[in-house]
Amino acid sequence: MKQLAHIAIGESTYEDAFRKLLEDSGLPADDFEGLDWFSLLPFFVIAGASVRSLTHAHGDHSHFEGAIVEIDEELEASFYDVLPELLEQLTEDE
Repeated sequence: MKQLAHIAIGESTYEDAFRKLLEDSGLPADDFEGLDWFSLLPFFVIAGASVRSLTHAHGDHSHFEGAIVEIDEELEASFYDVLPELLEQLTEDE
């Protein structure tokens, strides 16, 4: 699996091609509590990526630390073809 992004509050990192695709979409990065493009996670999954939660337990409660977006390298090319089409649907009415 290839890591495309590590999304964490105020510290997100994205693979260059993935960041460019998201920036070119025109969708705001800061749409959810300092987690860049976090609300788009379902679209990443539909396009073929996997999302892994990074959560740390503290006794009877947990603390969200971030999320990892990964892709099987065999699916990467199709991911980059499909995702822009999905994201475009979010801005069609604007």
